[in-house]
Amino acid sequence: MVTASQLAALTRTLPHVAAHADAIATDFYDRLFAARPDLLRDRFNRGEHAQGRQARELARTVVALAEAVIDAAPGSGTSSSARAAATLHPTSRQAGAPTLAGSTAAEITSRLAQRHAALGIRRHDHPAFEAALREAMRASSASASSSHSDSVSDEAGPEALDDEAVEAWTALYRQVIAEVADAVDDLYRHADLEPDEEWREAIVTEHRLEAEDVVALTLVSADSEALPRYRAGQFASVQVELADGARQIRQYSLRGGPDEQWRISARVLDGGGFAPDGEVSTHLRDEIAVGGVVRVSPPIGSLTIDELDDAPLLFVSAGIGCTPVLGMLDHLARTEPLRPVTALHFERTPERHAHRAELEALVAAMPNASLRVSYTQGSLSALTAAGGIGESIDGQGAYLDPIDLGTVALTAEHRVFLCGPVPFMAIARAALIEHGVEADRVHYFVFGPDDGSVTGIDTGQRGR
Repeated sequence: MVTASQLAALTRTLPHVAAHADAIATDFYDRLFAARPDLLRDRFNRGEHAQGRQARELARTVVALAEAVIDAAPGSGTSSSARAAATLHPTSRQAGAPTLAGSTAAEITSRLAQRHAALGIRRHDHPAFEAALREAMRASSASASSSHSDSVSDEAGPEALDDEAVEAWTALYRQVIAEVADAVDDLYRHADLEPDEEWREAIVTEHRLEAEDVVALTLVSADSEALPRYRAGQFASVQVELADGARQIRQYSLRGGPDEQWRISARVLDGGGFAPDGEVSTHLRDEIAVGGVVRVSPPIGSLTIDELDDAPLLFVSAGIGCTPVLGMLDHLARTEPLRPVTALHFERTPERHAHRAELEALVAAMPNASLRVSYTQGSLSALTAAGGIGESIDGQGAYLDPIDLGTVALTAEHRVFLCGPVPFMAIARAALIEHGVEADRVHYFVFGPDDGSVTGIDTGQRGR
């Protein structure tokens, strides 16, 4: 556990780490992948790393986690450190933008555990992470000291990291990673798997283009043991071997269907010359066919409905965010067909709308369910403008129509599930709370910290 003196060191140096979080995170990954190139080749998303998203996500996670630990400490009171860090950290969020909810340390740890499980990160990998973090922190301190000595300003800046502070941040890492490792072990135990059995081979039995840029696959086990059962709303990691020998991993929601099958869908991402094209999604479309083999992880994810109460449900989704909704609707149609359900789905154009027939059929199978679909190409909503978003939240030239909750018979008992890009979920959550929905009844999942960043498009599911 982090000691009282280490907590004090975290508190006094949090502004420095917040101000330099992006540089620290970038240096961390440079050091980690230099020492362990296999992690970038076979575990982490190379496209996100090339765009700097991975480092930005880590930067926000480190700051959010330290804030949560400091705020939870006895006698901490209202978090002035958190406000200072948010001000100093330039990538926290765009000014005036809607945000997702703040997170406790336990919530952040839970998401990290799911992320590590999805990537196959295990205990034997942790020493490399710790060494890279420690050296990145030390380098930040040395850089700050050099900059301070060269500065002619007498104005005091954030306190740099001394050896005590570096050890405090390393101790925080050790505390969190131990909790993450235990949570990952629990995930595997619940899937009835041993540590060395987390990846299975699956055969593609169906492969089709579902929309102009979505490929849909059906998978079954490659051996006599069926693929693990999953809870409605969960996802699985899929690993494929690319032309250069890299074995890249992405996560896809499980859409429901017969228990012996897994059905997934991937939106094929076009970088448009400004970002890398989706490596894995393109491979699934162009190189994988019926009879092909991929590797899959156990089902993972906390955005599920089977352990909640029997409240009426509202699903609000955008783009490929329809896939976890399909999984939950499939479960409801088979187990609770009379449950009151409303589904709102947003897509750019009819041509891009994947699984519309499946969505309509599931809703039609439930007498108390209704569906509204909005196509949004070229329309700029008041909510988008109010959010301060300078570009599309679902790609170039596409904007959300107003989320008109006045047409939805929302009650205090409703539970709401948000599925889609982080900016979309942030805007939808803001609209729901303004409409009177309690924040703890709005459910969503993202891999990084819940800061609702609108500085770039983040799908929440890593499907490139």
